[in-house]
Amino acid sequence: MRRALVSLPDGVWKIIDEELKGQIGDGDSEVIRNLVIAYLTEKGYLLKGNKEQQEQIASELDIHDTMITALAEMLEERGQLSQEEFERRVKKKLHQ
Repeated sequence: MRRALVSLPDGVWKIIDEELKGQIGDGDSEVIRNLVIAYLTEKGYLLKGNKEQQEQIASELDIHDTMITALAEMLEERGQLSQEEFERRVKKKLHQ
């Protein structure tokens, strides 16, 4: 694995701190790494296959993301799950 020191404008750090932490990672490095991977995947650099397959996969991932978000919001509204509990469970599953 290779590391790089990255400087970002204050506005970018504000978005990372207020919008992305807890959503696509917990620490600064994890958020930035996931942003770069997502961008490269979206642009087709990390996926092999034709553009149509890549778009289909991206579309399916968007649908799954929307479905999971809607389910978590519904459970939270009903008092059956908190955002913190959801994030804790996701992290636990990812580390298994």
